Amino acid sequence: MSRKIHLALSIVFIVGCSCPSPNEETSYDFSNISEGIRERTDYTLRQVSGPGQFDIPEWVMLDDGLSQEEAVALALWNNAQFQADLAALGFARAELLEANMLSNPVFSVLFPVSPKLLETALDIPIDALWQRPHRVAAAKFDAQRLSENLIENGLGLVRDVQITYTELLLAQERTILATEEAQLQVQINQLDQSRLRAGDISQLDVSSSYVDTLRAADTVKRLSKKAEILEQRLYSLLGITSDDITFDVVPSEISPISPASVDEMLKTAYACRPDLRAAELSIESAGERLGWEKSKVYNFIAVLDGDDTEDDSFTIRPGFSVEVPVLNQNQGQIARAKAELEQASQRYEAIRQNIILQVQQAYTQYISAHEQFDLWSNDIISSLEQAAEQNQRSFEAGDVTLISVLHAQRELIEARMHLTELVAELNRSRAELNYCIGKKMI
Repeated sequence: MSRKIHLALSIVFIVGCSCPSPNEETSYDFSNISEGIRERTDYTLRQVSGPGQFDIPEWVMLDDGLSQEEAVALALWNNAQFQADLAALGFARAELLEANMLSNPVFSVLFPVSPKLLETALDIPIDALWQRPHRVAAAKFDAQRLSENLIENGLGLVRDVQITYTELLLAQERTILATEEAQLQVQINQLDQSRLRAGDISQLDVSSSYVDTLRAADTVKRLSKKAEILEQRLYSLLGITSDDITFDVVPSEISPISPASVDEMLKTAYACRPDLRAAELSIESAGERLGWEKSKVYNFIAVLDGDDTEDDSFTIRPGFSVEVPVLNQNQGQIARAKAELEQASQRYEAIRQNIILQVQQAYTQYISAHEQFDLWSNDIISSLEQAAEQNQRSFEAGDVTLISVLHAQRELIEARMHLTELVAELNRSRAELNYCIGKKMI
């Protein structure tokens, strides 16, 4: 009896050893995400670290100020939400492991009682042999799609940091110019009071000038608070939580207008947009799931039946058990898989059309912002600077009054404030256009 039980257990062991083990080498890891972001932005990632761990790339120097490029590098290394997103790779690896697994064989023993002899049975669900390839392929496509989604998250983080950095720099520069304007307004108000005592203007004019002084002071406070809030937001995007880490933002150079046409940008977007590639992978995954559901129509189980005999021997008989697909041919799940495939195809087309709209709109905004910046920086600002210098020389020659000089200077400051807004709009449109393309082109 002992020899017979050992023989039956040996069969289970042999079958278990013959089952393929999950292949972890097919898992998609961090290097896919890092390489995808590097190809699109020239920035590198670090491996997912422990929560709250802050690291600085070797080439980033905070002592001489933080440039926009350095800010993006810090965010890609330390942004908490992006690090949490990258941790989702563990789920993809788990899904791949699960897809590679085969169902365990079922071994049953009926012990001899009374006249009944020992019986054993080993049920092996071999239908996985034709179902498993579809299941594994679908899991691989899902893992690739997750990688593309994580690359898109990284590109979104790059855009958010660039825009927030631009907004902070704009608020700081506007605060400086507003302070200069407030000081000019104080001088104008003091001069108006002197003119009132001389009888040159009325009390109403002085009151209006005093209100302008209060408004200018309020503008300085408002812009200063806005800059403080934007600085806090930028620190959060960079993953900085310690008060010991401080830096000054450094203005970036204005690059010339891009020579690339919108058609060239669209062509690049079709090749580089992660969400479009993810939509393609969704179609592939849905197709594999459809094949998987169709393969489930026939559920086949191989059987090894072992029986004791009266002459103290043990016989093994092969057999099989198959589900007869008469009443249920898995029509519901097959129909669902077909609907998912159709939806994935329609979603791909929707994303493609949305890319066209996004790139065209971002390109139009970029060109418009560049044209306005060129007009103001090359023509309007230079004309106002010449006018302010002429007023100063005329005042020194005694041809105009001081009030004319102060008003010319205030007009120049207001124009410079508008120019800073145009610079910010240009940088915002540039960041948005690169994001819509899916790759740094300008």
